[in-house]
Amino acid sequence: MLGNFSDIPEAGLTCDVAIAGGGAAGLTLARTLAAGGLKVVLLEAGGDKKTAASQDLYRGELVDPVVHPATHNYRVRALGGTSRIWGGRAIPLDPIDLEARAWVPGSGWPLSFAELAGDYAEALEAAEAGAPAYSTAEALPGSQEELAPGLDGEMVRTTVERFSKPTNFWRRYGSELTQSQHVTVLRNAPVTRVQLADDGNSVAWLEVAGPDAARRRVTAKNYVLALGGLETTRLMLASNDVRPDGVGNDGGQLGRNYMSHLCATAGTVTFSGPPEGVAYDYAQDRHGIYVRRRLWLTEAAQRQHGLLNTTFRTQLPEPGDPSHGDAVLSAMFLVKDMVLYEYSRKFVENPVGWAGRARHVSNIVRQPIRLARFGSNWLRKRTFAERKLPSVVLGSAANRYELEFHAEQAPNPDSRLTLSGERDALDMPRLKVDWRITDLDIESLQKSYDLLAGELLRSGAGRLDFDREALGERARRHGIVGGHHIGTTKMSADPKQGVVDADLRVHGVGNLYVASSSVFPTSGQANPTLTILALTLRLARHLSHPG
Repeated sequence: MLGNFSDIPEAGLTCDVAIAGGGAAGLTLARTLAAGGLKVVLLEAGGDKKTAASQDLYRGELVDPVVHPATHNYRVRALGGTSRIWGGRAIPLDPIDLEARAWVPGSGWPLSFAELAGDYAEALEAAEAGAPAYSTAEALPGSQEELAPGLDGEMVRTTVERFSKPTNFWRRYGSELTQSQHVTVLRNAPVTRVQLADDGNSVAWLEVAGPDAARRRVTAKNYVLALGGLETTRLMLASNDVRPDGVGNDGGQLGRNYMSHLCATAGTVTFSGPPEGVAYDYAQDRHGIYVRRRLWLTEAAQRQHGLLNTTFRTQLPEPGDPSHGDAVLSAMFLVKDMVLYEYSRKFVENPVGWAGRARHVSNIVRQPIRLARFGSNWLRKRTFAERKLPSVVLGSAANRYELEFHAEQAPNPDSRLTLSGERDALDMPRLKVDWRITDLDIESLQKSYDLLAGELLRSGAGRLDFDREALGERARRHGIVGGHHIGTTKMSADPKQGVVDADLRVHGVGNLYVASSSVFPTSGQANPTLTILALTLRLARHLSHPG
C-alpha cells in the first residue's frame, strides 16, 4: 500500500517493524523484511518529489559555514531519499578499515570484515553495480591492469571502483513495495519523536507529524531509524523526554565523532611513456557495469607509515580557468548552473568575469568538432542511457593530470552534532553542526602524497608535483564530501564508547535499531552507500530471525 499521513487512523498503526526513512537503506530493509513475511510500515518524511518547503526542514546551524555545506544540500526529503541524487560509486570497505589501528584513535569495529564480507555481494545486487570484483584482473580480464605502467608495487596498487546505474531506490523497489500485502509506505509522514517506555529500555511508539499540528502513533515490535546520519542523530537527540540527553546517549557519544571523507584536487601527476599507456578512462565489464581504475595505498603502506586509508584518481583541470584551452571544459563551466549544486560546487574557486567568459567562448569556437563529438557521446552514454556514464573524464596529450585524493577522516569526539536553539516548522529543534578536521587528517594526507610521489619516481612511472602546505589548506577548506555523514551513532561493544551494538541495536533500548553510515566507527576510504546496504541486509536477517 502507498498512502499518506492521513491514512494513519487516530488510534494509530501497528506492525512488526516500523522503519523511519524511505531512502536506500529503508526501502531495501522493507523489501527484505516483507519477503520474509513481516508486516512493515515505512514512514517517509517527504512526498513524491523534492520540494523547497520539505528541504527547509533540513536547514541547520553551521559553526563554520566556510568548511561545511548547508545542511539542506546533499540530502533529499522525498521517496528514494538521497539515492535520487546519488553518484553511484559502489565500493566496499577494506579489511583494515574495521581493525583497531594503534595510529588511529577510536578505531576498531565490534565486528570483523569477515562477518560483513558476505553481505557485499547482495548489496551490490541491490545497488545494480554488478559482481564484487575490485581488481582489474577480476573486473576487466585481459585488459591493462595498472593505471600507469610500472607503478604498482608493495606500497601503491591499482584497484577498481564500481558504479551503479545510479539507482534511485524508489524506482527500483517502489512498485514492488506498494503492491506488497506486507508493506505500508506512507508519504509526508515525518517522525518527530521516538517515544520511549517509562523505564527508557524500549520504544513505545513513533510519533508522526501531520498538517495542523496533528500527531499519530505507529507502534511496532521493532523500530529502525534509516533517516541518514544527520537526521537520525537529530531525532535521537530531540527525543529527550524520558532520557534527558536523548535516546542512546547514556555514554555521551550520540552526535560525536562526526566524520566525512576528504576529497579535493591537489597536485599534478605527469606520467612517463606515451599518453595512450595511461588507463584513466571508464571501462565496462562484461555485464556493462562501469568501472574505473584508481590508485590505492596498500595495507602495508598504511601500517608502515601510519596512514589513514587513501586513494587517488586522475581528475580534470579546473573547468573555470579558461587557460586550459579545452572546449569541453569551457562548455562544462558555462552550463554549470544547470548541474546539481552537489556536483558543481567545486567547479571554480575564484570568480570568472566577462573577460574570462569570453575566453571560454573562444575555446568553444576554436574546437567545434571536438565539442560536437563529446556532446554526441554524452547524450548517448549519459543523458539517454539507462546505465549512465558516471562523469566526465578526459585524456591529456601531455600525459599530465590533476590528482584527486579521496581520504579517510579520523574519528574526533569534538567534531559533533548538537541541537540548536531554533526550531523548524514541525517544532523540532534544528541541528547545529561543528565539523572539525584534525592534524592527523592533514599529516596523513601529506605523507600519502609524499609516498605516492616517491613511488612514482622509484618505479619510473612518472612524477608528482604538489605543495604540502597548499594541500593541507585545500583539505581544510574544500575537502569535505558533503553527502557522507558518518560516525555520530557509532557502533561499539561497550555502551560507554558508542550508541549501537554490532547488531545495530541502540545500547539500552531493546527494540530500536539504526541503519545509517552514522553507525560506522571509522570512515575508511570507501563511499558509504554500499556498506550501508550491507549492514542493512545483515540487520534484516537479525530482525527476521532474532536470536
